Amino acid sequence: MADGARPLSLPLHMMDAGPRERLLTVAEFDRMGEAGFFAEEGRHELWDGRVMMAPSPGTPHIDNASRLNEALILAMHAAGLLGRFRVAADGGLQIGDGTLLGPDLMVVKLPIDRSRRLTGADVALVVEIAHTTLKTDLVAKREKYAAADVPEYWVLDVEGAALHVFRTPRGVEYVEHQAFESGAQVSPLFAPNMILNVADFV
Repeated sequence: MADGARPLSLPLHMMDAGPRERLLTVAEFDRMGEAGFFAEEGRHELWDGRVMMAPSPGTPHIDNASRLNEALILAMHAAGLLGRFRVAADGGLQIGDGTLLGPDLMVVKLPIDRSRRLTGADVALVVEIAHTTLKTDLVAKREKYAAADVPEYWVLDVEGAALHVFRTPRGVEYVEHQAFESGAQVSPLFAPNMILNVADFV
C-alpha cells in the first residue's frame, strides 16, 4: 500500500449486500399464473419457493395415466366409493406456504373445500406417472409427499412396467415400500377390499 493510502471505506448507504434469491409463496405463484407468466408449454410447479418446469407429457405417459384413471374409477364404482372419494387429474396439492405440486392423479376425499388448495389431509392417494422423471418421482417428490403426510404415494414406472407403492409417512420418508410388477394385484389403503390388476395400467 502506498504511503498515506488507506483502505477504501464506503458509506453505509453504498454498501452492497449482493444479489439474493427471492422465493415465492403459493399465493404469489397463483397470481403469476393468473397473469399469464407461465404461458409456455409444460407443467409449472413451485418447489420451496422456486418455479420448476417439466416438459409436457408424452404419449406413453398420457396412456398410462388414462388407463390408471379408468381402473381406479371402475374399481371405486364397483366398491360403492364414488360418493366418498373422487379421482382428480392434474390438480394442485399445496405443501406449506412455498410448495405447490401437480400430481398426475389424486384420490381426493369428499366433500371438497373449494375455498382453498388441497393439502395432504385432503387426499387418500397421490400418483405420479414416471416416464422420464423416475428418479425425481422416487426421491424428491417422495420426500415432499411424505412431509405433507400423504398416506399413500404411488409411482408408476412406465419403462420398467412396475408400480412403486409407498405407505406410512414419517417425517420426509415412507416406512413401507413395495414394488409390484404387471402380474400382481394391489389394493389401496383407503379401500383394502378394492383390488386392482397392475397389468391394467402399467
